[in-house]
Amino acid sequence: MSMPSDDEGKTEAFSESEASSDTPESEEVDGWSVVSLIPFNGVEPPKNVTDDEAEAIWSTVSAPWHPAILATLTRLPRIESEESPGTPGPRELRVIVSGRREHLPSGYQTQAEDAGSVLVDGTRERQALVSTLITTVTTSGVESAEATALALDFLALGTSYWWLRDLTTAMGHVDTLDQDALTYEVRSGARAWVAEDLNTAKNHLRAAFEQLTQARERFYPVDSYLVDICLIDPAMPKGVLADPLDARTPVTFLAPAKAIEAQAERDPENLQRLREAIGEGWADVAGGAYAETEEPLLPIESIFWQLKHGGEVYREHLDQRNVETLARRRFGLYPLLPQIGKRFGFRFAVHLGFDAGRFPVRPEAKRLWESPDHTNLETLTRPPLAADRPLQGLMLPWRLAASMKDDHVSTLPLLHWPGQVASWFRDLRRVVGYSSVMARWVTLNDFFHLTDRPYEVFGPEPDEYVTPYLSQAVAKRDLTPISAKAVHARLRSRLDALSVLEAMAEGVGTAPTAEVSVKSQAELAVETGKHDTASTLIETSERVWTEAVARGVGGASANGRPGFLVINPAGITRRVAVNLPEAALDLRPEGPLRAAQLTDEGVVAVVEVPAFGFAWVPRDTNFEASPAPSGTVSVREKVLKNEALSVEIDSATGGIRGIKGIDEDTSRLGQQLVIAGLSGPSKMRGTAFEVEYAGPALVQAVSAGTLLGPDDRRLATFRQRFRLWSGRPVLEIDVTLSDLDSTWLASLADADPWSNYLACRWAWPDPNSMLRRTCLLAPELTEAERPETPDAIDISTRRQRTALLFGGLAHHRRHGTRMLDTLLLAGRESCRNFQLGVTLDLEHLFHATTDMISPAFVVPTEAGPPKNGPTGWLFQTDHKGIAVTRVEYLAATDDGRGWGLAFHMLETTGKPSRCRLRTFRNPSWARQTDFLNEVIVDLPVDGDAALVDFTPYELARVEVTLG
Repeated sequence: MSMPSDDEGKTEAFSESEASSDTPESEEVDGWSVVSLIPFNGVEPPKNVTDDEAEAIWSTVSAPWHPAILATLTRLPRIESEESPGTPGPRELRVIVSGRREHLPSGYQTQAEDAGSVLVDGTRERQALVSTLITTVTTSGVESAEATALALDFLALGTSYWWLRDLTTAMGHVDTLDQDALTYEVRSGARAWVAEDLNTAKNHLRAAFEQLTQARERFYPVDSYLVDICLIDPAMPKGVLADPLDARTPVTFLAPAKAIEAQAERDPENLQRLREAIGEGWADVAGGAYAETEEPLLPIESIFWQLKHGGEVYREHLDQRNVETLARRRFGLYPLLPQIGKRFGFRFAVHLGFDAGRFPVRPEAKRLWESPDHTNLETLTRPPLAADRPLQGLMLPWRLAASMKDDHVSTLPLLHWPGQVASWFRDLRRVVGYSSVMARWVTLNDFFHLTDRPYEVFGPEPDEYVTPYLSQAVAKRDLTPISAKAVHARLRSRLDALSVLEAMAEGVGTAPTAEVSVKSQAELAVETGKHDTASTLIETSERVWTEAVARGVGGASANGRPGFLVINPAGITRRVAVNLPEAALDLRPEGPLRAAQLTDEGVVAVVEVPAFGFAWVPRDTNFEASPAPSGTVSVREKVLKNEALSVEIDSATGGIRGIKGIDEDTSRLGQQLVIAGLSGPSKMRGTAFEVEYAGPALVQAVSAGTLLGPDDRRLATFRQRFRLWSGRPVLEIDVTLSDLDSTWLASLADADPWSNYLACRWAWPDPNSMLRRTCLLAPELTEAERPETPDAIDISTRRQRTALLFGGLAHHRRHGTRMLDTLLLAGRESCRNFQLGVTLDLEHLFHATTDMISPAFVVPTEAGPPKNGPTGWLFQTDHKGIAVTRVEYLAATDDGRGWGLAFHMLETTGKPSRCRLRTFRNPSWARQTDFLNEVIVDLPVDGDAALVDFTPYELARVEVTLG
């Protein structure tokens, strides 16, 4: 076969033996040359380049590197600027980017034609352009599949040559590429390919890549890293793992455990391939939680369940391997996450979110992400290139150069869905098989293992994170974008209470003999959004375990009386309001019973109960006891009072005119319902006020009215029920909405939920007040416009603290400097009843938020009080700032020791402290562990207490052996 061999302009026979020897520069042949005319030649492309334009540029640059074309060329393809191209010459193919012929200089087309050049319009589809060029320069071709695959590697070489050109320019370095050596290897390889000697062709191609690598190492001689991150979603069908695994290049699958579980069921063959790839070291899995829920706004025990169950699922399907890197596709960042991740065995993290939300972006590629307790994780902080965007192929060398210049370890992550990648990415993936010319391609775990641990830390404040959850829920047409979090919070609280009941009953030896616990099934239902199923399961189990606890602690004294055992499963002392079925209508205060009263729901009572304890109250009246004192709760005109606060209802609006402490002259807080997003301000107009109960245990009043638009059109009606209990320093507010205007409601459906909503607006007099929101039970100062929290916000002045309690309603927006809107309706929200609260001057906010949603259980007893007295506890702490979020029974503790209990504890004050964790019997041993049961430290035991030392905001799991 006759082939061109050099640049002198003459043609000679070319044999296979000559393909491996260099051709002297003096023996040039009369062959073709190719020039790609592109925009942004040697300069960083602007961000407004479209993906179509970027794809066309890539096609124009790389298509001439097909071996069938290269074999006919006198020199390697060149790249010139379309705005200032070189002088055209004979037998030149000058390829123009698709659609950009008009950008050539005036008269250039005529000049090219006169010189014997051929102008070729490029296409976005590279293969189509390759076919056009081959047709122009030769009629030969190789059709085998192996040859076709190798031809793609030659095209990837062309892409790499272009990237190296730009990388060299971006680094401000002179071109050090050995063009003669590269030309020899490329032309020799191309000729071998045409001659169907594919092994020789591949060897020359490998040598050509090595020439590029050596050129890069002259200006950046150390490793840089590319990390391929492939997103896997639980809803994806069978086969999504195939494309990344077929490439056999290092890849990290970012997949929640639920996605791995789904692929194990739908595609076991490819999941087995994934396990093998992990074993071979070129694939890994990053993730953490079972499902990517709205983690920053969930109760802390929901977060723990997600990570614990997620770890179990990963180990089940990945040959008992633990996932080391904590990462999510969906936004899920918050300050306490490094500590939680560390407690669950994670070594690394990704401080990024890939869907929406706002979070601080660091200029470095790696940092130590630190929690408030100073626990940290080695963390990737570099935002990735979108591997499915053609534009990012143009940006790749420039982003890589910036990292080489600025980072201690040059790093560039690449992100994509499986199979959804741009053409340039497939070229880059082919390059990996030959060379690390651009960077070393590694998995995420290998990146952390191969690079030095950074010493700089960063610990963003809560205000630096903004979730996208409400907007996402509205966009998905969710019917409960706001209320679902409140439902979840209450169910989670009942689950944790159920765990306490089981621990109590097992501890005192009265657990049911049959296996009746459905806690794990109920927990799965709660955390996967099956709330109705969860509620049914929990309710059934609550009855069994409360009766078991009552049997264990309710042994009667000699003079027993019928009554009720009130059980408190929360870790705080409480004055709970409970219903006492069939109790005497005129119960008098006695022991822990503060007050009782007949209502439409029966006799209600306020009972003081110790933390994790119980209180017994009688069923029948003790006429020797003093009657309840009058005036502890009262209502006069529209002012409701108890011992702690006074609430005045506004006659005009039906909202709260003012809330203040007893003996205070100035109101601290007002409240109204408002509608945002109208053409003008809405109006709240009260139409009725009714006192339902006036003491001695409860005062309760209802205001009713309408919400009007700026044109006085009625948009909704409302009923607000206000409730004060004797001895409870909390105002309870129930808001019920009805008769919503259908046109206005329809306008909410797809509108921006942060601008179009119905809300409870709180207002306070001092614009300089500080706001603190609870972040996983701990209060943190906030100046955010949208201070989201499902628990509480505290409005503080120098002398006063007024806390708003939300019961799981997590979305709030500031309005000016003195008002805050708690969103009730947005999007397609279907709930119409909401519970809120207000409390004054509370030191530890989590006490009120826990009390608001944690249940208390009432068990009728035939005789009482218990032998040890009308009140008692089974476990408690002596530090009010330590939250105990869960108690679990352990049939056996570590090293073959007897049964015991596990406590989840969190320091909330931000101060180092020592806590005495007391139990109803003296522990024989105690230890602090992580959530994988690995020992952190053995704890000293003093009598009935284990001594636990906390750093500020520390999370601890404490095991105590009792049997």
